[in-house]
Amino acid sequence: MADDSYHMAGEIVRRACEPQAENDHSGEPRALCETVMAGTDREHLVTSKIGHTSAPEVTPEMKSRVIECWPSVQRDLGARVARGLNGG
Repeated sequence: MADDSYHMAGEIVRRACEPQAENDHSGEPRALCETVMAGTDREHLVTSKIGHTSAPEVTPEMKSRVIECWPSVQRDLGARVARGLNGG
């Protein structure tokens, strides 16, 4: 049987995350889209976002948040997601 326990030293604290100026929550996904993903990968990402966000249980408010979020990652992807979710 494996021993799943572990030991820690020091103080463990739970506190709110403090925003950092260099972390805009868009930089890493932007780098992934621009430097790692090929065109086909980006197309699949857009199709996936549109498909999942078009599900009946997704509220209009959540759909708006998705549309607002993606342009900060990459303008073209954001425009394509918005077009797909807005029916055109």
